[in-house]
Amino acid sequence: MVPPCLSPAAARAAFQASEQSISNLTVKKPSPASRRAPHPKWSRRPEARPREILAAALRVFAQRGYSATRLDDVAAAAGVTKGTIYYYFRSKDDLLLRLAELCDCSEFDRLAATLAHATGPVSAQLRTVLRKGFAEPDDETRRLLRVVYLALHADAPQLFARVVQHALVDGWALLAQLIERGKATGEFRADADSEVAARIFTSGVVLQMLWRSSMGLDTLDPFDQDRLVDSTIDLFLHSLRPTVRVTAVRGKRRAVS
Repeated sequence: MVPPCLSPAAARAAFQASEQSISNLTVKKPSPASRRAPHPKWSRRPEARPREILAAALRVFAQRGYSATRLDDVAAAAGVTKGTIYYYFRSKDDLLLRLAELCDCSEFDRLAATLAHATGPVSAQLRTVLRKGFAEPDDETRRLLRVVYLALHADAPQLFARVVQHALVDGWALLAQLIERGKATGEFRADADSEVAARIFTSGVVLQMLWRSSMGLDTLDPFDQDRLVDSTIDLFLHSLRPTVRVTAVRGKRRAVS
């Protein structure tokens, strides 16, 4: 059926009534509680992601071993995609190198600042540096990084060399600087070769730690690490002290330094 035609007045009245009905409609807005929260990984600041990825990588490396870890494992632990990791880092090796660089730089900066204002005998300052470097990891990050270092020695010796060489060279320079300071005050022998002394001490302690961790010596020959480090420091400092010669003068002994 064809609807009857409306008069102009009736048509206007029907149109106005329909407009009023539409204006009375309200759109229900979702409550704040019902709004979906953004995904945690996208709510982070972009500048914070590299450190978060590095922290996740360190945890996974220490737990699974460097060689057994895949970038997918690191991505899952960090809550990002593997593509995000490649945006900030070139490879798994790059992750470890950046991680080592970050920790070593912060540690050396802290030690250098401490030594710049240190007072008292140089031997005491040297003992503090050596203990902090070999027997007292300052936090969880350094403890886990040491685990990774020791595993790398067996799993990836070439990468291990790249990771530690910078730390070793910086450590030698710091120790040599302290020994030179002790020579200037007369606390250490004037003829002591500070650069050789720094290298020999570091090599001995590092080698012991590597043997004990990667060759099973901790099980075969259990030994207290604090005792190992403290006794080595004592021997090291003793070798730097001025020598004392005893000569006889008309039947009497006289100490000559």
